[in-house]
Amino acid sequence: MKSRRVVFFILAIVLGIAAGLAFGWLVMPPKAPNDAPMERLRVDYKTDLVLMVAEHFQNNPDTLLALEQLTKISPEDPLTLVGNSLSYARRVGYPQEDLLLFSDFLGKIDPDLYQQWLGQQGTN
Repeated sequence: MKSRRVVFFILAIVLGIAAGLAFGWLVMPPKAPNDAPMERLRVDYKTDLVLMVAEHFQNNPDTLLALEQLTKISPEDPLTLVGNSLSYARRVGYPQEDLLLFSDFLGKIDPDLYQQWLGQQGTN
């Protein structure tokens, strides 16, 4: 009698798992968001993305391209985004080479070109 209860118990668990998986996969499968804005990313992800832009800028110093990439991460002022990312990176202990890369990137953005870019953004 006891072994029969154990068999039914295990069978109920297996059927429950199978029903849950079938429901999740067939009836209501998860969907990735289509238009998830990058502004909603957490600050650590934004900082990593800014670091990637800085690494790309180091190999291909195109200020306009870098500014466009930063605007995709956050539509706010790109220099503020880089400064905030540098601040966060210092606070959480990014490696020194990454901090230098942030600082170098921030220092190499041409101010005149940046002002020109800002003017173009205001007219769009």
